[in-house]
Amino acid sequence: MFISEIKIENFRNIDFIGIFPDKKINVIYGENGQGKTNLLESIWLFTGCKSFRTSKDTELVNFNSENSKVSIEFETDLRTNSASVFIDKKRHASLNGVMLSSPRELIGKYYSVVFSPVHLSLIKDGPVNRRKFLDTAISQIDETYAKKLTYYNHLINQKNALLKNASEDSSLLDTFDIWDEKIAEAGANVIKSRIDYVKMLEEISKDIYSGISGEREELKITYASNIRYDSESIESIKDKFYKNLQKSRSNDLYLKNTTCGPHRDDIEIFIKGISARKYGSQGQQRSASLALKLGEAEIIKIIKGEHPVILLDDVMSELDLTRQNYILNKIDNKQVFITCCEKETVSRLCAGKVYKIENGNVVE
Repeated sequence: MFISEIKIENFRNIDFIGIFPDKKINVIYGENGQGKTNLLESIWLFTGCKSFRTSKDTELVNFNSENSKVSIEFETDLRTNSASVFIDKKRHASLNGVMLSSPRELIGKYYSVVFSPVHLSLIKDGPVNRRKFLDTAISQIDETYAKKLTYYNHLINQKNALLKNASEDSSLLDTFDIWDEKIAEAGANVIKSRIDYVKMLEEISKDIYSGISGEREELKITYASNIRYDSESIESIKDKFYKNLQKSRSNDLYLKNTTCGPHRDDIEIFIKGISARKYGSQGQQRSASLALKLGEAEIIKIIKGEHPVILLDDVMSELDLTRQNYILNKIDNKQVFITCCEKETVSRLCAGKVYKIENGNVVE
């Protein structure tokens, strides 16, 4: 999959940009605040997901306009497609001239993977962002996963409401076994999907990380669940989860919150056998985050048969020349958009197109 044409109108600080990108590497450079990330952000919207920078669609519209529009032509193995995202108070989308009932209908039609400075939190911060990474990645390859996760979160929210009210209405205690049964079943499906995905991700990402690091370091990824299941079957996970819910009930009533389940799980990432979060350097943490995102891209290709478009925002800073060269010249068979500030970085690009952005315009 690759984008053959992009048109951006009134998107953040961009009045109009129209380009015909290279099928492989595209470098967008310029000083901070000129619109480099805005260009990548506009491309990401065609995944059907919200912006990777804000949850408010209105923030995507140029201050001097009431609406914005982004259009792309993209090629898949099967056909040439056209898609548009129109934004006023919210996002609207069309595909091949047909208006969609929701932008989320673009999911499964166009694939993209984004890495931005925000994604450094995959390694550095707490488990919330790592769970979000997993859930977003799995949703791109499994259309049923988002529904499973939404249902599970709904059950957890309902039970937490009961936990808050149980001290005033003891009859609610009689319903907890039923809720725990439902939660255990729904949660087991979520955990199983995550376990299977992390196994694939580790197998692929460790080779990518080895390439990024010049084969000097080894990456390991494990799924860290608070449910100590005997086997990775859904039934085993469900059984253990249910028993954990029973054991933790007194504590949950005290805290008024469900303390075990996939909403509390994590991914553990190791470089050369030690925790990347606790002991990794900035360069190692950035490289590990990038390896996870490129691994995500490879899994999309394996499952869906299409290489996703890769969006790498400000990935070069704090990487040594070996790691920078890998990103510029060693990512094969994919269309890549890379932003950077330094013109010196651009000079190391062996093949592809380069765009300089100033004040929301492509100037060269």
